[in-house]
Amino acid sequence: MKYLFIAILISGSLQCASAQTILNDTPENNRIYLRSGIEPTTMIAFGYQRNLQAGIIDRMVTTYAEWNTSMVRFGLDNSELRIGGIVPIYCTGNVKIVNDLHLSAGSMTSRNFDSKKFAVGDEVAVGYYPAGWFLAATAEYETVFLNKFEHTDFYRTTFYADARDGWYSGAGGLFQFGIEGGVTLFGNYDLHMEIKLPFTEKFNAYGGSPLHVNLGLGYRF
Repeated sequence: MKYLFIAILISGSLQCASAQTILNDTPENNRIYLRSGIEPTTMIAFGYQRNLQAGIIDRMVTTYAEWNTSMVRFGLDNSELRIGGIVPIYCTGNVKIVNDLHLSAGSMTSRNFDSKKFAVGDEVAVGYYPAGWFLAATAEYETVFLNKFEHTDFYRTTFYADARDGWYSGAGGLFQFGIEGGVTLFGNYDLHMEIKLPFTEKFNAYGGSPLHVNLGLGYRF
């Protein structure tokens, strides 16, 4: 995975001369944002982005960290932490192909079990990025490579008394295809929206929400 990330960064450095934030090329190096939507349940996310000079190549990379949680069951028990990096891998005029590689760790509590997951994902956006706004088509794949399950007393009593707790490898993956767009407001504020259609990794209908919809507001400084 480390070498895949390095390859992506090197490819981007050969094609484009400047760093790419989630909205557009800007002189600011920091951005905080808030987003909310359905993914697959109602959620709210808080994030921070920073442009960093990559040591292995002579260019900027937009790194980020994001924490999201359920709006219904707000808190650490139903949340996810995601870290990643965004880099353009091809540019010609205002047309760009942008890659977002990320790792995540999350937890969830339910009536039947408590779980923790670790996943890796990659999203490619192809779009038009003039100054002040953008519109892009996106394709994303995320796979869970490690899970931990702890079954509740209710589950053991009601369903299966000998259920085993522990770590399990892999829990399948998720594809998402959609569109996203954004616009700059009042100089340093970014309004961002995305709509995604999810599928299982076998391209079957996703068992959660039929659409994932997010609306975000960011501030660059």
